[in-house]
Amino acid sequence: MIFAAIDIGTNAVRLLFSQVFEDDKSATFKKDALFMVPLRLGEDVFVKGKISKEKLSNLIDTMIAFKFLIKAYKPVDYMACTTSAMREAGNKNEKQKK
Repeated sequence: MIFAAIDIGTNAVRLLFSQVFEDDKSATFKKDALFMVPLRLGEDVFVKGKISKEKLSNLIDTMIAFKFLIKAYKPVDYMACTTSAMREAGNKNEKQKK
């Protein structure tokens, strides 16, 4: 089985695909693929208090690319999480159309 995880971090956004092998006693995880885009969201948030329009646009482009990779890999399930840069951004709830 393949699972996917997206980490929207302070320095980079990562997409990990992992193979999971289960037996009666345990599960083993093996990295299948890792994609990383160094957006440096923290540079904006921790200095200016919000994510710039340019970096927000880059984040949206990255998430769209990840959407297509997830569609191609066909994982059983996936999830995304963010770190402090996104949680502390003054414009974290702002919506931008692409």
